[in-house]
Order: sequence, then structure tokens, then C-alpha cells
Amino acid sequence: MKTTVTTRTPMRVMRTPHLQKDIRLRPQTSTESNGSESGSTPRPRDPVSVFCRVRPLPSEGDLSCITVRNSTTIVLTPPEHALGNKHGALKETQCIFKHVFEAKDTQQDVFTKVAQPLVENLIRGRNSLLFTYGVTGSGKTYTMTGDSRHRGIMPRCLDVLFRTISDYQTKKYIFKPDRLNGFEVLSETDALLERQQEMNQRFASGRGGLKRKDSDPELASQASCEMAPLQGIDEDNMYAVFVTYVEVYNNSVYDLLEDGGIQKSLQSKIIREDANHNMFVHGVTEVEIKSVEEAIEFFQIGQKRKRMGHTVLNAESSRSHSVFNIRLVQAPTDCQGENIVQDKRTITVSQLSLVDLAGSERSSRTKNTGMRLREAGNINNSLMTLRTCLEYLRENQQMANNNLPPKKVPYRDAKITHLFKNYFDGEGQVSMIVCINPRAEDFEENTQVIKFAEMTQEVQIARATPMKADLGLTPGRRKANKLFKMAVNNLNDLGYTDAQKLDVDVGLVYTLGPNFPDYQLDSPEAEDTIELLMQYLVQRIDKRKILCDDLDNRMDNFRLLLMQREKENLSLRTELASLKAVYKQERDRSTALENRIRIHESSIDVLNHKLSNRERQIDDLTRKLRDHQNIITKKELEKENQKKKFDSKLAVEVDRRDRLHELKHAKLQNKIRAKDEKLKLLSNIITSDELALAKLPRSRSIDNLSEDKEQQQAATAGSIRTVTATATPRTDVYSGAPRVPRGMAAANRRHRRSRSAGEKWIEHRAQNPVPLGTVLQPYLKNRKSVTKLTDMKDLTGHNANKYILVSQDADTDGDVETKLFKGNIIPTCGGGAQVIFDDVECLKQTSPVPSPNRKRPINVDNGGILSNIGTTVSGLSAITSINSANEIASRCNVGIEGHTVKRTKV
Repeated sequence: MKTTVTTRTPMRVMRTPHLQKDIRLRPQTSTESNGSESGSTPRPRDPVSVFCRVRPLPSEGDLSCITVRNSTTIVLTPPEHALGNKHGALKETQCIFKHVFEAKDTQQDVFTKVAQPLVENLIRGRNSLLFTYGVTGSGKTYTMTGDSRHRGIMPRCLDVLFRTISDYQTKKYIFKPDRLNGFEVLSETDALLERQQEMNQRFASGRGGLKRKDSDPELASQASCEMAPLQGIDEDNMYAVFVTYVEVYNNSVYDLLEDGGIQKSLQSKIIREDANHNMFVHGVTEVEIKSVEEAIEFFQIGQKRKRMGHTVLNAESSRSHSVFNIRLVQAPTDCQGENIVQDKRTITVSQLSLVDLAGSERSSRTKNTGMRLREAGNINNSLMTLRTCLEYLRENQQMANNNLPPKKVPYRDAKITHLFKNYFDGEGQVSMIVCINPRAEDFEENTQVIKFAEMTQEVQIARATPMKADLGLTPGRRKANKLFKMAVNNLNDLGYTDAQKLDVDVGLVYTLGPNFPDYQLDSPEAEDTIELLMQYLVQRIDKRKILCDDLDNRMDNFRLLLMQREKENLSLRTELASLKAVYKQERDRSTALENRIRIHESSIDVLNHKLSNRERQIDDLTRKLRDHQNIITKKELEKENQKKKFDSKLAVEVDRRDRLHELKHAKLQNKIRAKDEKLKLLSNIITSDELALAKLPRSRSIDNLSEDKEQQQAATAGSIRTVTATATPRTDVYSGAPRVPRGMAAANRRHRRSRSAGEKWIEHRAQNPVPLGTVLQPYLKNRKSVTKLTDMKDLTGHNANKYILVSQDADTDGDVETKLFKGNIIPTCGGGAQVIFDDVECLKQTSPVPSPNRKRPINVDNGGILSNIGTTVSGLSAITSINSANEIASRCNVGIEGHTVKRTKV
């Protein structure tokens, strides 16, 4: 009997608070369901929460351009050196934020105002995004991460999250990522196998657990901080925390927690869209963590792989955007409050993204080059894309108010905006911390940052409504089951073994109280028993009255609810009838429209057929036009080629005319020189001493020059290589002395040329020769090019032993013909030199396009002239212009004698 009474007592203690809590929570559940049913109304919008944090000045001597007026307003003042320059017209700029943190504000103040509401959203199943923005060196990484003495936002968020869910965490691998941005629920057996497999892998690799040496002790010490747990957690759910750590470097996404050593090169990842249209990094490593220390250690492992660099403005500058995601997975427990419901659809996943954006840079200040300059360019491009997306969102809001179609937001232009597209589309709360360096040198950069912050505050994001699965289970069942087990264990410790057979009932139980005690009326204690029985009856009557009143209230409420549902059903039936009538009208209308569409489709087919015919005609005409254009183009090209050819021939004719003019001029000069020589010789003959003249040999007189020339022409008529010289003695006063013919220079017979000295050429050519277009070109290794021979030294002063004369003229077809006359330079007995020609080369350039017939151009037969030169051509003036054999002979007679009259006297 005592056992029965005692075992009923814990049940009564357990049900009373549960009943009160059940009554208290039911209005909230109905309110939430009503709010979710009104899906037709537009969701409320919240502006982007923009906070400002001003870092302390690096040194006391620095000038500041930022003044904090109050907790929400800052004033940007142009520095003095900027006022004297291009910013002279600027005045103070005032900007209002949601909250402004001064230099004296602590990391805890920043976390309380900014990040703590985001952690509360995370626990309630809502997504949140927090990113820091500012120029390089403005304190973004310090605000997000902190140091060993001042923890940042990220470690504080982890600390308060684990303190809140510490008693409600699941065992590891109960939730398992499905690699598609979702999670699966494993049973206790499967989770145990996963844990055992992980432990075997660790021992096989020789680790036995997470390597402590990969963590930074200073950063790991950030895990120790006293943070108060948050309120509002659902005690009937079980929780698990997963983290990912990625970076966006040069517009590519990399997983910083990828398996492998720290020195291993990372592979870029792609961004995909899951089944719920949420963006995620495909193949990213999601690590389940059970404590804030473990989370900090994994963060530090990824931090060692993050790209950092040294610049002029910051010794440790982030060269990439880092994204640290905290994902909280929660699922309800079963009716007993012990195990998680094995249904994937009941899982709720919320995410808190902490983004440390790389600072915007100007290369003129950072002095970046090479790889650093490329990194800065990619950083600035991604930040510009973020700004463009926010501007488009703001413009779309304004256009929506004016009933205008929205613009397409370019999320895909940068990976950082593509990754957080869902947040800007209304899938979570967005907050931003603008970090400002108050130095006067950063005035221009701070101006741009404040403009971006003002624009961002005007963007409104749709408020997200978390969708949690409502299974209709009793709230508080997990705690009630826990209390029941504690009571059963206490009774078992006291010796009541039957307590183990009791089942927990967390529902509302209608009972009048404990059972009646056993009694006997014939006992001496009958009166006491009757009084005790009366007390039990009174308690039962009171309990029954309370339960009846409660039952009546419930029945009345149910009756009212039933009447309300009946009214709603009636109104719905009426509405359904009206909708059916409207549907019938619309169906008739759609039938008529379908008939019209068929008629229009047939007309469209006819028009399409006509259009295809017209297109074919257009194609034919276009083809013909293209052919005509090709013919015209070919004719124009032919005309252009003819023009070029005629221009070249005209140039040749002009050059030929100039050379003829020069030849005529040289001929006149030669005649004058010959006359001068004759006069000089005549003067010498008259004035010379007769006795001296009788003893000396004389050359032929000037009167016989023409006769000598005719003899030379007859001697050289056979070959240009045959050189003959005959001395015709005179029958005058000087007949007694032997003489050398004046028309031919006497060669030095003792002269023998050294073969080891090599060949040295004198190339005699015109001033502006026509370029040779032939395949085979003359190759002269040692040569000296001259255009005129005015002195004997020009021929003998270069130690040359070969002579080449280049003559160019037009042939009968108008093409350029080049002749090369080659000969040996042999010194004479009188100190001069003579040239003996022994070879002729003809280089002819012809056009591949046949030219029309034309008249034969006038051409000076240089070949005929040279063929008649049989004697040795010596002297400088004779080589300069070769016109006729008589002219060359006369000039050679004068030019290469080798002695003068004064020498003759000696």
C-alpha cells in the first residue's frame, strides 16, 4: 500500500510544471502558425545594419581626420595639406551609422552590439552575414579575430554558442554532411561506426588526435573567456556545430581546411546551388566540432594557409577575402525526448558567415609590383563588384516603388558576391562593420569608404522567416523525461525496484488522485479511518470539480473553434462556388483565345514561309553583291599594281634621263680638258729647250691622238679581255728617241700581286642606285664604294687590287638591267694605275606580271661602249663617265701617263 502511494508522488510532481508550461507555450505556437499562413502578404524588410569602428592613431603625433560626435555620428574633416590642394572646396562631412565604436571601446562592446544578435538568430534557425570593410591597415582582421589578450568577434561567437548548447549537443556523427550543402541523420549504431572509423584512421596515421603543434598557443588561449549563455534555446532539440573556412584569392575559392599538410598547394573550388537554391562551395571540408578550443585550433590551421603579404602600408596584409562559416544543425527529439527523429526533413540548418574582406588599396601608396599588384587589382575588382551589386539592389527598390522592372544584379561577376547571393535576396540578416583609420593620410580612402557605407544603409533586405518542422509533440518533453528518470533512479536507490517498470507520460492525464487506502470498519480505529476516507473523498470532489471545470472550458473552446471552422467552411464553399463560376468563364475565354491562336498560328506559318523566301532572295542578292564587290576589289588591286609598276618605270626613266644628262655634261668636260691638255702640250713643245728635247724620248703628238684611238678600237674589236698596245714612232724632230705610245699606259712588268693579301675591291656605282631585286647578289668581302673618281689616290690609295663598275639601265621591256664590269688594278711604270677588265655580269630583274607592249626606250649601249674598250682603262675621270670608246681613250691617254713635263725635263 505504501509502495503504491509513494510511486504516485513523483508522477504528480512531474506533471504539474509540465501542465503549466504546456498551457504557456500553446498561444505562442498558434501565433507562429498564423504568421506563417499569411504568406500572401509581402515580407517586412530591414535595412543593412552598418556599424563604424575607429581605430586608435598609430602614434600620438599623427593628425586625425575623423571626429566622433556621438554614438551614431562621425565627422570627416579634410586635412590642411588637402585643403591647400585639390580638396580646397571640401567641407566637413557628417555620416550617421547604427552605432559608432570609438578607440576606447573594447572588443566585448563590439561583440555585444554587433555579433550577439546574430548568434541569437543562429540559435533560432536564422542565417546571418557579418563582414568587415575598410582600407588596408584599418583594423578589420583585429576586429574579426583579435589577439591573445583581446579576443575578436569570431572566438566570442563560438564561445557563447557552445556555452548556450553545451547541455544539448549530440554525439559526433549523428549529423553527417551529404556533400550537397545538406545533412543526414544517422542512427546511434551508424554514428558509433563512423566514430570508430575516424579513430582507426587517426591511429593508423600516427596522430591519435588533432595535432596540437599546428595551433597557435596565443590564438588558442582566446577560447578562455567567461561569456554568459544566451536565452531562447529550444530544449527539445539536439544541436551540432560544423565549421568551414575558405578564402577568395584572385577571384578563385580555396578550402583552407583541405586534407593534407600546410605546405600543400590548394585546389580551387566551384560555387554551386543546392536543392533549396542556396549557394555553397562544392566539395568544401565541413568539420564537426564539440568545443570552442577545437574550433580555434581548426581556424588556426586554416590561418596558416591563408595568403598574407607585406606592403608599405601594412606589414601583414590580407591578400584574400576569408570566410569563416559557423553552421548550427538542430533536429527535434522523439516523444520521449531521448533520441533524434530519424527524418531528414525535420533538420533545421542555420549559418553565420563571418567575412574578413581584404582592404582596398591604391598602388600609388602601397608601391606594389608584380604579384602584389595583381592581387591588389583582383581585390579592388571584387570590392567594386560588391558595391555595384548593392547599388543595383538599391535602384531595384526604388524602381519597385515606381512599378518598374528591376535590373539584373551582377552577382556572378565576383566569387565573393556570388557566394552570398542568398543573403542579399532575403535569406538572412546582413550586417557590416566599417573600419576606419583616422590618419590624415587616409582621408581620400576614408571618403570612399564612408560613401559606400551610406549607400549600403539604404539597401533593404527582406526579413527571413525560419521554417522549423512542427511535429505536434509536447514542448518540454525532454526535460520532463530527464526529471522522470532522475525520480526513478532515486526510487531505485531507495529500494523500490518496481520503479523501473514505470513509463513516463508527458501528456495531460486526467486523474482524481491516489487510490483509496485499505481500511476496516470493525477495527478500533474505524473513526479515524472514516475521517481519513472523508478527507480523500473531499480531495477527490475538489479535484473532480477542477477537472470538470477544465473539461467544460475545453469543450466550450472546442465548440467555439468548431463553430468558427464551420463558418470558415461555409465561406470557403461560397468562395469555391464563385471561383468555379469564374473558372468556367476563364475556361470559355481560354477556349476562344485558343481558337484565335490557331488562326494566328496559321497566318504566322504563311508569313514565315514568305519570310523564308525573302531571306533566300536576300541571300542570293547578297552573294551576287559580294561577287561584284570581289571583282571590283580585284580590279582596284590590278590598277594599284599597274600604278606601282608605272611609278617604278617612271622613276627608272627619270634616273636614265639624269644619267644621260650627266654623261653629256661629263663629255663636255672631257672635251674641255682635252683641249686644255693639247694647249699645254703645245706650250711645252714651243718653250722647251731643243737640245733637251733631242735627248729625251717623246710620245706621240696630240695631232695623232685620233689615229691612235682608231687603232685601239680596231685592236679591241675581238674581245674585251685582249689588251694590245703598239707604238707608232713619229717621223718628226724626235724620231731619234724611243717613246711610249701615249694612248696606252706602260705596265710595270716586275709587279707581282701577293695572293695572301686577299682581294680588295673598288666599287664604282651611281649615287642613288636602284635596289637589286634578283635572287643572286654579288658578294664582295672587302670593298670600298665610291661614286666619283676625281683623283689618282682614290684608285691607288686603298691598296685595292680589284675594280668593279656597276651600270644600271632599262631594257626593252622597261625592266631594270644591272651590268657589273670587273677588272684588275695594275700599277704602271709612271706611278699611276691601270684597270684591265676581264669579266662582265648581267643582273636582270623582271616582273612576274607581264606588262603590255610599249615602245623601245632609248638606251645608251654601255655594253657596246665597253666592248670597244680594248686597251687598259686607267685614270679616275675616264671611269666616272663612259660614253664612247674615243672619249674613254682620250681621257685615259691623259689620266694615266704617270709623269709630268717637269719630270720629263729631268
